[in-house]
Amino acid sequence: MSRRNLPLTALRAFEVFGTTGSMSAAAATLGVTHSAVSRQIRQLEERLGVALVEGPRNATRPTEAGAQLLPMLSRGFDTLEEALRALPRQTDSIDVSSLATFAMRWLIPRLHRFQTQHPGLRVRLTSDYAPVDTSPSGPDVAIRVGTGGWPAGWGIDPLFPDTIGPVIAPRWEADVTRDFARIPRLSASSRLGTWETWAQAAGHALSPAKPTEFEHFHYKIEAALSGLGAAVLPEVLIRAELAAGRLIAPYGFQSSGMTYVALTRPDPSRPARLFRDWLLAQAR
Repeated sequence: MSRRNLPLTALRAFEVFGTTGSMSAAAATLGVTHSAVSRQIRQLEERLGVALVEGPRNATRPTEAGAQLLPMLSRGFDTLEEALRALPRQTDSIDVSSLATFAMRWLIPRLHRFQTQHPGLRVRLTSDYAPVDTSPSGPDVAIRVGTGGWPAGWGIDPLFPDTIGPVIAPRWEADVTRDFARIPRLSASSRLGTWETWAQAAGHALSPAKPTEFEHFHYKIEAALSGLGAAVLPEVLIRAELAAGRLIAPYGFQSSGMTYVALTRPDPSRPARLFRDWLLAQAR
């Protein structure tokens, strides 16, 4: 296979599966869903014409061919990482890693303000749900949501608490009940358990139901906007839709116990400090 046609994303998914030992662990490491890792590996097998994994879904393991490929893949990715580490960091750019939906719905609509204030600086934005890459080739600033466990030595600046609540399109307003028995419920595999978290915090008992599940969080937001059902969403991601009346929050919002934070690598560059300070000002 020519290097011009190398399926690098699929190769990386298989390599992480091999080093972590399971599809679920690989998904957590890469910040994607179990099905996304499985799909990438399946597509890689089709490209190569050889089976790389075998066994049941909850106990998948490399085949003989897969076990033969894995150490060579790991060496290849190690070499790439070493090459990236050797590159000098640009002094006029900021590498920012953000949760994808947060970037789409909160950060990107505001980025023009930073560009106006600092026209000589360039923001390079990537989306990632995985733990922050603390290597020299990792981001200058990362935006995550959680309860802690942040990289040792990194600067940690809270942005705002994560408050969540069920929201609906106006067409469902007459069907709202405390147990949401009359409205289809929506969920996302990239952030499971939001209904249970909200119900416990708000003191609601939900009716038994199997929510319609979407692979990505922003799919769930669009589904709620389209009137497909009720979704528990972070208030910070849907403020514009709430203000415009496109979504209604019949029971308000409750703290999920998590916080959005800006993480800055140790000894940050001046552009990284400027971006962090701008983020904090925008979050006020």
